[in-house]
Amino acid sequence: MMDRISAKAHIQETCGEGWLNLVDIAFDNLPEGIQITEVFQKWAGLKIEFEGENELFEELTDQIYYISQKMCEVCGKSAGYTIVDGWETTLCDMHFLTIEAKEKHRS
Repeated sequence: MMDRISAKAHIQETCGEGWLNLVDIAFDNLPEGIQITEVFQKWAGLKIEFEGENELFEELTDQIYYISQKMCEVCGKSAGYTIVDGWETTLCDMHFLTIEAKEKHRS
């Protein structure tokens, strides 16, 4: 199981600060009987895995994933899908231009 502090620490370490408010939204709306097991970046979005069944919380985590694909994972500004050294990411213009990489693409 993951608590808010460890979830935010993991995202900040692996992605940056841009999605931390989305992690807070998930924890602020955590229903009784649901436990968050993982929070991670996957396919340029913020994935939240959990144990238990709650249709509304599942919809919320789906929306968080969708929104994260439009937010820079580093700073939280409006962003787009990018590939940096083979990794799918979501970066704003500034972070895309300034990131050091052997190869980077934008769509």
